Amino acid sequence: MSDQPYVPALPLAELAPGAMRCVTLGDEPVLLVHTKDGVVHAVHNICSHAFAKMDEGRLRGTRLICPLHGASFDVRTGAVLGAPANAPLRSYPVRVVDGRIEVQV
Repeated sequence: MSDQPYVPALPLAELAPGAMRCVTLGDEPVLLVHTKDGVVHAVHNICSHAFAKMDEGRLRGTRLICPLHGASFDVRTGAVLGAPANAPLRSYPVRVVDGRIEVQV
């Protein structure tokens, strides 16, 4: 377990289910994803394959698709789901406290 603190990121009310939004936490571009099942996930916003901004891509359920070459990742874990990427996205622990999304970066 990390000893890093959770950082307030965004009010949950500002991220509808099925939506995603990039926030900068410290020096990290973090993509917050609120899946339609009501769970919030956080992954690094830069594609591990070609450095594209993932918030400009598409979300299909829990599959995040890069806008540049179509690599896809699981937003729950950052795992690669489709080529050409071969390295996962960094994922971050997330919690919701008093209606606010908090991320451990």
